[in-house]
Amino acid sequence: MIDLIITSIVVDLSDQKLYAYNGPQLVRTIPVSSGKASTPTPTFSSKVQSKHRSVTMRGRGYVAPGVPWAMCVPGGMICMHGAPWQEAAGQAYGVPRSHGCVRMPTVQAKWLFHRTKTGTPITIQS
Repeated sequence: MIDLIITSIVVDLSDQKLYAYNGPQLVRTIPVSSGKASTPTPTFSSKVQSKHRSVTMRGRGYVAPGVPWAMCVPGGMICMHGAPWQEAAGQAYGVPRSHGCVRMPTVQAKWLFHRTKTGTPITIQS
């Protein structure tokens, strides 16, 4: 049973970390990999609009089927999700690597997915 609900999420691009809050209390810090210089993650405040246990993501020059534990903002172009291919390649988090999404360790993405409702506020800041 899940007894903790995440009430807000802050992604800090300067330190490549996601901060998950329950009210004013920080409950988890997760290392992330945001957009690389050529495909940066934008800064904004929004809300989780959709959640997908598995989704195919498409962009300029790539198709990524089976992206796990994705939570996306309106417009669907930016999502927070697991990145098992990054883990399989032995690439550490904490380094910008994506096409704009916010990648995180798959086990952490699953934890966050199950505790975050649609409508939860998200802030991405530099």
